[in-house]
Amino acid sequence: MFADAGTVQVDGATLGADKILIATGTRTAVPPIPGLESVEWLDHVSALELEEVPASLLVVGGGPVGLELAQVFSRFGARVTIVNHGPQIAARADSEAANELQSALEDEGIEVVNDADVESVSRRSDGIEALVQGRTIVVSQLLLASGRTPNVEELALDRVGVEVTRSGIVVDKHQRTTAEGIWAAGDVAAGPMLTPTAQYQARVAIADMYRDGSLVADYSVLPTSVFTDPELGGVGLTEREARDRGFDVGVVKHPLSAVTRAQYTGTKRGLYKIVFETTTHRVLGVHVVSRGASDIVGSLAVALELRVTVDQFAGMHHVYPSFSEGLKAAAEKAA
Repeated sequence: MFADAGTVQVDGATLGADKILIATGTRTAVPPIPGLESVEWLDHVSALELEEVPASLLVVGGGPVGLELAQVFSRFGARVTIVNHGPQIAARADSEAANELQSALEDEGIEVVNDADVESVSRRSDGIEALVQGRTIVVSQLLLASGRTPNVEELALDRVGVEVTRSGIVVDKHQRTTAEGIWAAGDVAAGPMLTPTAQYQARVAIADMYRDGSLVADYSVLPTSVFTDPELGGVGLTEREARDRGFDVGVVKHPLSAVTRAQYTGTKRGLYKIVFETTTHRVLGVHVVSRGASDIVGSLAVALELRVTVDQFAGMHHVYPSFSEGLKAAAEKAA
């Protein structure tokens, strides 16, 4: 814990420093569900330590972790129900892309209940009983995947003036906290909770601590992906975000089923969607539901940084047959 702004106490030892970086991470958030203390729940770690597949699984949370593990256990043979608090799964994703992924999961037999909460749970002889929207669901196991909680309680941050919110430690674009000489990076800092952004934030913080501080955190073009099958990948603004920011928005789409590579496997669900500004044709966001979507959107980050236009996407060469050709096909519809 912090003794003062430049002193930390660890296992009885006192350590002093002019500069301190907090990188204590997060843990599974435990929602206030009545009766939860009476059941043994799983998280993303303990779920992967199971020695047998549960007959049925209730997943609390429709974010990336919940969706990925829901599909894993469904394909292993479990009957899976996802209860999602918000109106769509993958809340930060483009709504059309998220809905397309939901349809793909439902085609596999996964039940998705949106705009709902688990009202209570209890242990019974044959499993766990959960009440969802007045309906009783009995499952073998319960998986919590509804968010993360920053590991800050034992640090005594109030002693040194480090501000903390529910999302984590408050930091500026240099990863500086509200206390002089203290920085924070990774999941414990408020911001995107992704492995590459944790590494990115650490570099920003170190640059500020030991160099000229010219490097600043910028998430305006941040590629993300949900690693289901198909994957849901996105980079840049969603359609809703673009409209909320006042852009005159154009949208073009192409179905995955029309791409030759997808026809080899008879894939029906999938989408390529480009959000662009109609006056300049600058691409504002790309959203893909397909195998390899993470590779497609990840490679586009630089293009969006360089203000690529939808016309340039339409005129580019592409590999045939590949999943990436759907992007060109979508762009051609903007002509």
